[in-house]
Amino acid sequence: MDFELTEEQRMFQDMARKFAEQEILPSLKENERQEKFDPSIIKKLAAQGLLAPHIPQEYGGLGLDYVTSAIIWESLCMASLSVTQAAASGPIQPVTNLLDAGTEEQKQKFIPPVCKGESIMCGAVVEPNAGSDSSMIETSAVHSGNHWIINGTKIFITNGEIADVVLFIAQTDKSKGLKGLATFIVEKDTPGLSSTPQKGKISWRGGSEGTLRFTDMELPLENQIGETGRALRNALRGIDTARLFLAAGSVGLAQSCLEASINYAKQRVQFGKPIGGHQLIQKIIAEMATKIEAARWLTYRVADLKSRGIRHIKEMSYAKYFATETALWVASQAVKIHGSFGTIDDYPVGHHYQDAITATILGGTAQMHQLTIGQQLLEIAAFR
Repeated sequence: MDFELTEEQRMFQDMARKFAEQEILPSLKENERQEKFDPSIIKKLAAQGLLAPHIPQEYGGLGLDYVTSAIIWESLCMASLSVTQAAASGPIQPVTNLLDAGTEEQKQKFIPPVCKGESIMCGAVVEPNAGSDSSMIETSAVHSGNHWIINGTKIFITNGEIADVVLFIAQTDKSKGLKGLATFIVEKDTPGLSSTPQKGKISWRGGSEGTLRFTDMELPLENQIGETGRALRNALRGIDTARLFLAAGSVGLAQSCLEASINYAKQRVQFGKPIGGHQLIQKIIAEMATKIEAARWLTYRVADLKSRGIRHIKEMSYAKYFATETALWVASQAVKIHGSFGTIDDYPVGHHYQDAITATILGGTAQMHQLTIGQQLLEIAAFR
């Protein structure tokens, strides 16, 4: 077992951190104030080879292992988790889903443009009444002649407002429950598809979310991805990759908060000395660093298992649950160390705290992952 990063991994780590500092940070404060995401980040990431590191080279990615990909995501998210998630979400979740379930013709048509930054793809599952429980999906797909008729609404969809291509799940027969679900793909200019931005968020303000509506939208039969009844199974690898991203990104967010807190604690003088000289501050800093290190290696460990094709349900929940909860705790402590300065956006800890809140929800809540871990350990079903 080797805990040292390879020369290549260190190179990508440096590249990603420099990109975050030079391309994300300069406009972050103003964009967050306006709840605005700048799509040009996507093309810039693609030009640097950082957009789709885990996607095979034949489809426009770099074909890197998941440990190296996690290192890249961690470094980018030191600037902003929400911006990085919006920029890289296409290759992370919907493209990975399409890789597993699509035909070769579908893959060649849709994946390379996304990996090159020429097209934005979003994955749409969540609905007003369907979050963790996908059996509640109400968007309907009715077979009519040589096409499907789609009706329904998807909410909190990353890049839903700006996506060129939408990969979504709909119910073909409600009486069949999960076995009636199917995956479809549609381009944004299709009649019957509309989108609106998700505004008024207290978190994820630098990212991009939207609501999608399907109104009697006609979709050719060939736009179905995979078999009916296997939609959730086919989506698992993409969801799994999204969880790895959230774990790695949360580590990067927390690391940024730690570094900011250390710098601030050295410079801020109270009662005649830097606040870093007070025992309580040192205790908090020590606990922050320890939890981050634990979260980092839980994440790298599951990334390695994923790269080697080893079953890792429990280990992914360990990483996603612990890393996101750690990020939220570290960010909250960082705000407190900064005092009132931590509540304004001239310092990075405030926006990290906002993003950390959403990270604990996306990809399965902490409670969902606790149930998954418990079920795996006890071998007793937690969901019925």
